[in-house]
Amino acid sequence: MAPATARAPSRRDGWLAGLTWKGIALVVLACVVNGTRRQIQGFSETPLLEWLGATAQTSAWGLLIALPVVLAVVATWNLAPRRVWLRYPMLALAVAGASLVGVAAHAVAEAFVECGGKFDLCYDEPWTVAVLRSWVRYGTLCALFGAVYVYFRIADESAARALEAERGRAWFVQKMDEARLRMLQAQIEPHFLFNTLAHVRRLYQTDAAAAAAMLENLMRYLAVALPQMRASSSTLGREAALAESYLAIQKIRMGRRLAFAIDVPAPLREASLPPMMLLTLVENAIKHGLAPLPEGGSIRVAADMVGSDLQVRVADTGRGFTQSSGGGTGLANIRARLSGMYGTAGRIALSLNAPRGVVATITVPHVAGDAAGSTS
Repeated sequence: MAPATARAPSRRDGWLAGLTWKGIALVVLACVVNGTRRQIQGFSETPLLEWLGATAQTSAWGLLIALPVVLAVVATWNLAPRRVWLRYPMLALAVAGASLVGVAAHAVAEAFVECGGKFDLCYDEPWTVAVLRSWVRYGTLCALFGAVYVYFRIADESAARALEAERGRAWFVQKMDEARLRMLQAQIEPHFLFNTLAHVRRLYQTDAAAAAAMLENLMRYLAVALPQMRASSSTLGREAALAESYLAIQKIRMGRRLAFAIDVPAPLREASLPPMMLLTLVENAIKHGLAPLPEGGSIRVAADMVGSDLQVRVADTGRGFTQSSGGGTGLANIRARLSGMYGTAGRIALSLNAPRGVVATITVPHVAGDAAGSTS
């Protein structure tokens, strides 16, 4: 399924989306700075408490003008049509109207607080003229605020769209990797199955006990593998069981040329691990490391925690690095899937084993596997 969609917008999201406490704090700070600037000349001539009260009152008058403009600009940006020739004129009208309302409210409040409600005592000119003069002055500042808000809002929305596009791309890449993996499984599984059954048939003619053991291991392998064919996630325990069944089958085919050990602590067996990655590393270790050597070698699968990450290692004592080491289809598929699922937090690394061979290490963030069995 596609990435989860956002929740349905609420009324606040529709009207006031983009209005944050940080933004409100910046508006309040701007009003306080402006109020302090207007009262700074009287700082040395007025008692401190009186000066602080006058500064607080001047800042409050500024807020009385600023808050209607803030609400009007935010609401208009969210609700206006997205067409530029409509949106920006509506923003200009919103700034003009809200600033006029704010200036008028400021004039009324100032008249009642400082002049007992008598406008003529507060101004040396008709109060309507004084209001219009203040409207021009404060309206210019409010228009500047609106322009800054629009600039940052456009930047935020562009960044959000880019992030959503990147998430969509990563999800698409992950699904493509899973589809390619299933296609490879569809091609590889019948080949492995038919070869194993043919080997069982030949063994029954020469060594019935070995044939029965191989058939039992094949059944164990299929019991783990078949339920995961459609799975988009798995657990380390399931993948270790799958690898163990596969190695047991190969052990019967290769005899003394193959020795193996699985060392996965019980607390880590429920950790989430993408399906088929561990098996791919085990197959590579046999195909490119041990099979070319007449004496064969050993494979050890181990897992542990490194900080908050889960590390799964497949170490072999095969022939070591060759010209094609690290460049096969299986390893390329693992790299692409890890990148799509975990970004830089998921990775695979190859290193030398001592005294001979290769160690392939998968590192992924440790996640409990309670949802590891989900299917796509």
